[in-house]
Amino acid sequence: MTDLNIEFKLDHIYCHDEGDGPGNAEPYLWTVFFKVDGDTLVVNSDGPAAPFLQGAPTVIGTPGNHGNLGTTDVDEDDDVPVPAIIGEYRTILKPIPLTTPLLGLSEVGGMIGCIAVLMEEDNTSNSAIALGHEALDRTVRDKLAKVLGTLSISKSEPSEEDIAALTDQIGQAVESAVGHGVSVLDWLVAFGNMDDQIGSALFRFSHKQLEESGGVSIPFSRRWDSEGDWELFGHIKATPIRRPQPPESKCCEELKRKVKELERALAEHEKRLGRIEADLEAQSKGFASAQVRNKIRKADKHG
Repeated sequence: MTDLNIEFKLDHIYCHDEGDGPGNAEPYLWTVFFKVDGDTLVVNSDGPAAPFLQGAPTVIGTPGNHGNLGTTDVDEDDDVPVPAIIGEYRTILKPIPLTTPLLGLSEVGGMIGCIAVLMEEDNTSNSAIALGHEALDRTVRDKLAKVLGTLSISKSEPSEEDIAALTDQIGQAVESAVGHGVSVLDWLVAFGNMDDQIGSALFRFSHKQLEESGGVSIPFSRRWDSEGDWELFGHIKATPIRRPQPPESKCCEELKRKVKELERALAEHEKRLGRIEADLEAQSKGFASAQVRNKIRKADKHG
């Protein structure tokens, strides 16, 4: 496995239908990026117990206030670009090393992902929204840690059921936190028209999937038909990074030189042996090379 240079980007949100009745919609986006890799984790394979992941995932939160998409006036067929500060994550994804090689393995692949929650602003206070955003970051860390506790050599990635449950739990935690931050007075003043959660999604990619992409961008999207009709688009691109080879020592260079000299000497000896074998075979058949015949004549003269 190789280290991967990652460009992870939420590109834009397309509004098929703003669903806000009279007037336009005011969407805002919460995002949390995460990665599970060799930066912060190892597979502990030292003890008699089954190997397990040791460490904590990397979790990157982003600003999540009202108006963080740079617009408060979105209508049907509008395309809203996602600002880089909330929609872009660049990092290096590293294989997760085993503390002791096992079954021929010295490292395994991790994963990288993003959790996105699209909201529509109405009359929820900024303080309640701040509580929801804090709950998002906290819940992502807690739930990811729980999922990682179920992984092993035989189950290196979470199942689709794990991902679906994780997405639902995060969405519920955010909704609950926002609700707890809204007082009865807030609700009455707003005539019950509090901010709406359009939808949440989890996008994740394994190290293996990204390595096999060959440096080509992988597009992804998610569409929600709640509180209107909205679609989020993004892409991820992974470029392999060659690991630097350790410099060769002078000892290795000298050894290589001696090996080459021995190979040349061996080749010469093989040639000589070939000639001798040919002469011996010729003599057995009553023939001899000119060189052998000359030696025979000289021997006869001296005899």
